[in-house]
Amino acid sequence: MKIKQFIVSFFALSVLLVSCSKEEINGVNILPKESVEQTAVQSTNSSTPTARISTQSNLKAYIFIEPRAKHTMIRTHLNGLPSLISGRLKFLGFHGVNGDAWKFNLPNYINMPHWTDGRLPQIIESEIPQTGGGTDEHGNPIQAFNFKTIKISKNTVNDQFSWVVVLIPIDAMSNDTKRQRRINVVEKVGTSVKTNTIYTTDNVLSSTIINYQGNRIPAGQYRVYSTYPSTGMRLNLNSTNDVYIRGFSN
Repeated sequence: MKIKQFIVSFFALSVLLVSCSKEEINGVNILPKESVEQTAVQSTNSSTPTARISTQSNLKAYIFIEPRAKHTMIRTHLNGLPSLISGRLKFLGFHGVNGDAWKFNLPNYINMPHWTDGRLPQIIESEIPQTGGGTDEHGNPIQAFNFKTIKISKNTVNDQFSWVVVLIPIDAMSNDTKRQRRINVVEKVGTSVKTNTIYTTDNVLSSTIINYQGNRIPAGQYRVYSTYPSTGMRLNLNSTNDVYIRGFSN
């Protein structure tokens, strides 16, 4: 009799489980935590990779260093990609720029794998304070809407001519009412200042908004700050001098 009752009870329980969803019993999720998280991740995936978008405001500058010795490698990589805009010239790097081709093809430049595979210097991030006051870790005054000092240590890049390009999100510059008009570059040997130069950024570059939707840096709208087409801000990064770069005024 007990065996018969056990079989009946077991059959009833089986029917109950089948009638419920595989994830729920009485409305309660029974998936393990890992499975729930995996389901959430998969639901956001599609055939098109999603860009890295932060839920917070992007208040950082992104500094790209392009050594002249790497230009052939950069040119070879970018020349093998389709232009983003049909009929436009390709952008092959700032050491071999073709007119205004950079305006249309700069996302390809940003997306190069060489920024993360060790063949080019890593992209440097710098905070953009929204209020001024005090000094940063290098002893320089903190100015609102000027990116904070970054250091390129000696032996990091060894090239006589390295082009420096800074991308800044428009929402980091007081809702696009500010511009990074000047950039301060200081070379030091130990604690001794060798050169202290203030570069004026080029208005042609900063007047164009780049709508970047890749994932090398956070997706969004950026302005480009450098000194192209002048010969300035092509730095001598070597084994002797530490170089400090900061936004100077807007």
